[in-house]
Amino acid sequence: MGRRLALLIATYEYQDDGLRALTAPAHDAEALATVLKDSDIAGFEVTTLINEPHHRVGEAIGDLYRDRRRDDLTLLYFTGHGLKDDDGRLYLATTNTRRGSLLFTSLPAEQIDQAMSGCMSRQKVLILDCCYSGAFPAGRVAKADTDVHTLERFQGRGRTVLTASDATQYSFEDNQPHGAAAQSVFTRHLVAGLRDGSADLDGDGDITLDELYSYVHDRVVDEMPQQRPKKQDNVEGRIIIARNVHWTLPAHLHHALASPIATDRLGVIDGLAHLHRIGNDHVRRRTLEEIRRLVDDDSRLVSAAAAARLQTLLPPAPEPQPGSAVEPAPATTPVVEAQTTPTSPAPQPSQSREPQPDSGNDFWSQPLIRPAPIQPGQIRNPGQGAQRPRTKGNTGPGMKPAHVPRTAEPSVPPREKAATLRTDTPGNAWPRAIRIVRIAAVVYIRVQCVALLFIGIGVAVNGDTDAEKQAGIILVIIAVAAITVMGALFVRRRRRDH
Repeated sequence: MGRRLALLIATYEYQDDGLRALTAPAHDAEALATVLKDSDIAGFEVTTLINEPHHRVGEAIGDLYRDRRRDDLTLLYFTGHGLKDDDGRLYLATTNTRRGSLLFTSLPAEQIDQAMSGCMSRQKVLILDCCYSGAFPAGRVAKADTDVHTLERFQGRGRTVLTASDATQYSFEDNQPHGAAAQSVFTRHLVAGLRDGSADLDGDGDITLDELYSYVHDRVVDEMPQQRPKKQDNVEGRIIIARNVHWTLPAHLHHALASPIATDRLGVIDGLAHLHRIGNDHVRRRTLEEIRRLVDDDSRLVSAAAAARLQTLLPPAPEPQPGSAVEPAPATTPVVEAQTTPTSPAPQPSQSREPQPDSGNDFWSQPLIRPAPIQPGQIRNPGQGAQRPRTKGNTGPGMKPAHVPRTAEPSVPPREKAATLRTDTPGNAWPRAIRIVRIAAVVYIRVQCVALLFIGIGVAVNGDTDAEKQAGIILVIIAVAAITVMGALFVRRRRRDH
């Protein structure tokens, strides 16, 4: 990052009697120097010259533009009187300036332009808060053009020129000044916009030179309509002149964050993301804090949206470079001391056991072992390990019937069981189709009966003759009877299925 250098030149006292009679500029240069020196606001290396002669001012300007790098930011500020001769040349007056010898006792604008042209910096700022006058020799009449054309004198690449005014307010005739000019308020608003951060018009935490000029221009015109500041620039990108040290969340975002309505808090997320995209480091850090707070919002919709937006704003984790990844240390396996107690082998569930004599213990406390199945044609001796199935009367002294567990069949309701037999059995697709046709026919008949009922009611009520009304009543009776019969059949079927 390049250096930030500022040279402030202010001339309040003049040796020339005619210049002393003009309205003196306001003493705002010292306040501007204080703001520019503040490392939190602007962080400039400031040099201030107050009431210095022209040779000392010219030497300081040469030092400002000498040996600069391309990324350096230079700012030259001048407040005082500017004099325009009869040939249209502009001179900046210093404390030793004499109107009769401007070429040798003042600072020509042409020299400042040459010094700026020889500077390598691509960001050169010139601010002129001058009260211009026409300096003409005795006996000469001032030309009709009262404009100074300040901006045309400092054209060049990488320059931005701000001027508080561009017209002459005074003229000298017989060594007496004629005209009137109020004290300029340009520098005062310049200092105020930088000091309290009010010149940060877009709320991104940075004050650019364009924002500063727009802020000062509007306030100068509101206070002094006869004073019209002007601006000229030919730079690439934007020039950040200061930071807004008093930056806070915009009022509408602050109120929405405190709103009890979830949709208001949901709408804040896009505004915070916009500030994070355009803001400086302080703004991005503050917006991330607010989005993280919304992640813990009691509304699931707001919390999910904040979490999703937070993932897009956080920088992605760096991918490990090939060959630079650190191999993870092998996991250490805890050493287990050998046990001296012998372990018993696991019981084999397929082995059968001989029934033990009754020793007075409970039979159900003994483990139940299912007898091995007997293959066809095979006879096993109970003493050889296979348990012979016992019948109900096949018992002997000292023996108990073998316990053979049965698997209980799940109970299925009769209706579901009948439906399973009708539909789940392979090869019964034809009965299923018949059942579908029957259901469709029943539904159709019911619909027709209901329609017939409504038709009969309509004829019985709206019939013109007694015959039509009687026919309608007959239709109603037929429809009610049909619906009753079909309902009885339906109830009977339901009872049969259950």
